[in-house]
Amino acid sequence: MGTILIVDDDIDIVNLFKIFLSREGHIAVTASDGKSCLEKIRQVRPDLVLLDVMMAPMDGWETLAAIKENPETSTIPVVMITGKPIMEDDRNKYGELFHTYLLKPVRRPQLCDVVRTALSCSR
Repeated sequence: MGTILIVDDDIDIVNLFKIFLSREGHIAVTASDGKSCLEKIRQVRPDLVLLDVMMAPMDGWETLAAIKENPETSTIPVVMITGKPIMEDDRNKYGELFHTYLLKPVRRPQLCDVVRTALSCSR
């Protein structure tokens, strides 16, 4: 089991993911935007980040780039969460920086499978 940072500006999604992950034995911590994600990641050192793409003022892509540019956080796997398919330009630009992505709405089995895979690949 691991510590997972959930980053999303939708409180309902955050709460749902917390429930799903807690039932699997994970510790879920949260952030509501890119800036608070970067602060939280330094404090908590999560094993995995679930990162929403569409946030303001710092979107998920900018946040992902900042995570991966920092040598202290660059090895933390990131799963992108999005309400629409990732565009080819974004996939080409950021594809090597994230583990995979989930398309909303995310179902519990889907989330748990991706988390399990991401955590096992990072160890």
